[in-house]
Amino acid sequence: MKNLLNFSLTASEIKNLSQTLISKSRAVYDQVSALSSDRATFKNAIIPIAKIEAEYSVASANIYFPQYVSPIKEVRDASVEANKALEEFSIETDMRADIYKVVLAVAEKNEELGPEDKRLLEKMLLDYKRNGLGLNEKKQELLKEIKKKLSNLAIQFSSNMNEDNTTVIFTEEELEGVPADYLKSLNKRVIDQKEYFVLTMKYPDVFAVLKNAVNEETRRRMDYSYSTKCKANLPILEEAVRLRRDAAQVLGYEDHATFRLETRMAKTPENVFNFLEDLKNKLTPLGEKELERLRQLKREHLESLGKQFNGSIEAFDFHFYHKMLMEKDYQINEEEIKEYFSLESVTQGMLDIYQKVLNLKFTEIENKNVWHQDVRTFNVIDATSDEVIGQFYLDLFPRDGKYTHAACFGLQPGYIDVDTNERCYPVAAMVANFSKPMEGKPSLLKHNEVVTYFHELGHVMHQICSKTKHARFHGTKVERDFVEAPSQMLENWCWEPTILHKLSEHYQRKGEKLPSETIERMVKAKNLNAGLLNLRQLFFGFYDMKLHTAKESLSATKLWDELKENITLIPNPHNTWPVASFGHIMGGYDAGYYGYLWSQVFSADMFFSKFKNNVMSVENGLQYRKLILGPGGSRDGDNMLRDFLGRDPTVDPFLKSIGYNK
Repeated sequence: MKNLLNFSLTASEIKNLSQTLISKSRAVYDQVSALSSDRATFKNAIIPIAKIEAEYSVASANIYFPQYVSPIKEVRDASVEANKALEEFSIETDMRADIYKVVLAVAEKNEELGPEDKRLLEKMLLDYKRNGLGLNEKKQELLKEIKKKLSNLAIQFSSNMNEDNTTVIFTEEELEGVPADYLKSLNKRVIDQKEYFVLTMKYPDVFAVLKNAVNEETRRRMDYSYSTKCKANLPILEEAVRLRRDAAQVLGYEDHATFRLETRMAKTPENVFNFLEDLKNKLTPLGEKELERLRQLKREHLESLGKQFNGSIEAFDFHFYHKMLMEKDYQINEEEIKEYFSLESVTQGMLDIYQKVLNLKFTEIENKNVWHQDVRTFNVIDATSDEVIGQFYLDLFPRDGKYTHAACFGLQPGYIDVDTNERCYPVAAMVANFSKPMEGKPSLLKHNEVVTYFHELGHVMHQICSKTKHARFHGTKVERDFVEAPSQMLENWCWEPTILHKLSEHYQRKGEKLPSETIERMVKAKNLNAGLLNLRQLFFGFYDMKLHTAKESLSATKLWDELKENITLIPNPHNTWPVASFGHIMGGYDAGYYGYLWSQVFSADMFFSKFKNNVMSVENGLQYRKLILGPGGSRDGDNMLRDFLGRDPTVDPFLKSIGYNK
């Protein structure tokens, strides 16, 4: 079947499409709702809903995706507004008592169904229950109103982040240590006949300063600017947390976290807190030891500059001294190493690896139906059958108004069309913000950006390799605390010496690979400050869970300040609000951020059990594709894991992978 996506829609066409889509979908739901309980069957009630859900998911991508990637502000704004209408319609549909009545009637008939059809019916019933369809009419209306408010708040929060245009200016002297080639890429501004470099709050600018600027005040100013952007999001977040708590209580749950975890692998807040606390207890002594080493390094550095050390590592210090330690103890120079990781060579090497391990073929095609000239399009073909099984886009460079992080967007799900019995193939987009090529120099990736690239393309592969009957279960539509495991598993390739050798080539000296001794040092340095870095992840998980298990309203910034130093061991800068740009907490990871570490435990187990001894194993790759990627959300994550591992998962490989010794 075709790629049904259209990225050339104007602002008015997006608005019209949203109205058409809503009308068409509503007509189907109205038709289903008209069925009497005795006439309702899986075929005439559930299948039409599954069919319109599939069509809706494709058409809605044409509406919501432009807000993240369109170079035209008018189109981005129209996408935001149209998406609000879609979200409101979804809430209305999810809370239709007449549809629930029909679905309940079908369930009570106990028809003999296949496993995925049976799961579809069960999940639909659970969704209706969680949407309040068992409540009285007054409570249903209240819940619907709360959901609409929450939807609008989430859209506004995201829009504020995407449209943020905060900048900070520095003189060349203030930017001492920042690579000269990076300075060349920056815009300049002249004030009172003095030239300043203009830096944005996008990742490449922020980390260029935090990692490299020798001047402590420069780093402090950059960190402060980054930590105080999007202030308008603070009341939005606090209102959302309050509304989530209200919604959970209307539904009869103790709190929002209890509500959210009902459908996750973790099941209860208690299980999550136990998981986080156990890791915190194990990692804090390691983090304290690492922090002492950073203090020692900072003392030596300041004394060499004739300055006094106050005994503290600040938020704006970590990346600078982490990099210095990398260079001092492991002779790792990121600027030199990135010369071997041009975007071109990494992309080709990475695609070769994924093709081999997953038994696929990628073919780049010329495609004018894209949203920007930088976007590349690839067809994905099964290497055994030569069947086209999907398509993906790469949109890798920053631009104004574009989504500011790295992410995979599943734009068109794979599913079987009930009318033709043909498979609709999946389409996904990877969106990132790697440094742009400059005159005479290609885009060069730091090693951590290579890891990010592998991770996000891992999500793309999950979308492409999934093969489900229903769109509702396609690809990454697994439990939220399992969704990161497949892509995290693929990050491990970035630390294998043979793979680093394969991916690398000096951008000027063709054919020259990253030296073996450098690769050896990089692998040894993998766990540098792993304690502190994982404590940071634990902090985000604790913060999210504390916020969403609180019995009364909390100050989002006060809680952040209280937990930050206690868990990460590094204080939050005074009078800042980093939580205002903590996109995950308003982007679907509410009461779910712990999932990054939760799933990392599984990803480490999968890699060390199946791939560590043979990273290019096609046999294990096919098993991984069949048992982990293929089922999408049509099976529970813990069942898929047990099938793939042949046993229950364990935390030991994860702890070993970050250098923890009991």
